[in-house]
Amino acid sequence: MKKAITTVVVSLLTVVVIVLIIQYSAPKSAQVGYAAPDFRINTINHEQTVSLHDYDESFIIVNLWASWCDRCKDNFPLLDDLDDYYDDEQVKVLAVNVESLEFNDHGVAEFLQEQHYNLSFLQSNEAFETSYPYLTGVPTTYFIDEDNIVIDAMSGELNSKAIEKKIEHYFEYKNE
Repeated sequence: MKKAITTVVVSLLTVVVIVLIIQYSAPKSAQVGYAAPDFRINTINHEQTVSLHDYDESFIIVNLWASWCDRCKDNFPLLDDLDDYYDDEQVKVLAVNVESLEFNDHGVAEFLQEQHYNLSFLQSNEAFETSYPYLTGVPTTYFIDEDNIVIDAMSGELNSKAIEKKIEHYFEYKNE
């Protein structure tokens, strides 16, 4: 009888521990409040492979876009200005194209050649898109702090005042 009670208690504790581990384990995709999943993706021109950890110690803005998306393109001047303003690597903007280049290689390259942005334009891959899903479509933007924690995510056109406020708040909090 005592052995049966011990077995039941141990079994229940094991189930509780397993449930807690599953509940509190880090998600596999980017979620606010959790560590940002690392990634390895190429620049649009395939000249370089980029990883999230290449930008450790920086506030990172990851913007998901597509060349057919006008709202995405409307975000580029703001993102480019932010990237230029924080040129000292405190803030890094990564513009990640989520279109399959096998279907639209020419369109993306042509679009980028017409523009004169200094942004880091990257090409997503299947692993990246699993880790950084669209919230409600593109554009989707993730904000990642220097400890690689996703501190915010938003969908749609960006507002310069809201973005600047996020960055200012981050640096105020960081310097406390």
